[in-house]
Amino acid sequence: MTDKNPDKLDLSAVLFDMDGTLINTIPLILASHQYAFNKIMGWAPTEQEILATIGEPLLTTFSRYGEHGDELMAEYIDWSVPRTASHSALFDGMLHMLEVLRSRGFYTGIVTARRCDGMQVCLDAFDLSDLFDVAICAEDTLRHKPHPEPLLLAMERLGITRPDQVLYVGDTTRDLESAISAGCHFAAVGWTAMNREEIDRLSPSFWIEQAGELPDKIRFVKPV
Repeated sequence: MTDKNPDKLDLSAVLFDMDGTLINTIPLILASHQYAFNKIMGWAPTEQEILATIGEPLLTTFSRYGEHGDELMAEYIDWSVPRTASHSALFDGMLHMLEVLRSRGFYTGIVTARRCDGMQVCLDAFDLSDLFDVAICAEDTLRHKPHPEPLLLAMERLGITRPDQVLYVGDTTRDLESAISAGCHFAAVGWTAMNREEIDRLSPSFWIEQAGELPDKIRFVKPV
């Protein structure tokens, strides 16, 4: 039976941000920043200052600290990588939701500002690699969110030419601005650690409060 619900978006692919969207890495990110800054600088940014950097590459974040940037990034990575599984968790219902999307024919992918090795650590920690058709990380593009280049590259690798057949799921204004610039739809996650009002001002296509809500809001169409 054909699903003719006019409220559903016709899509070929669903792309996901990683940190704060698929995986709750916020405790890991906060603790890693605090460790690195306290060790190298003798002080640490506030939680709100750290949260404001989520969605940008680590290189961008730490380059603001001049000659200390390389040391900060090295300490951050050395501390965070072995603690990924213990300080992070998949958001509730995420695994089942991904399996449902794939069973209905949707391409699925990750578009993240994480370094490629950091992205793979997360995928391995939660056994997610086989659930995605494409994965775009920081080293894959010259420009990063909120620029559309990472999303456009994911579409290119999937062979999708119509951005209106793509949904990006994220938790920050950077994610939403990237989707707008790329011409994609955007689903904002209700479990975001960011300011919901700031996201809402940019008019996401819709919000989801639980992962399991997503499949019922979209309908698969063959990519064009």
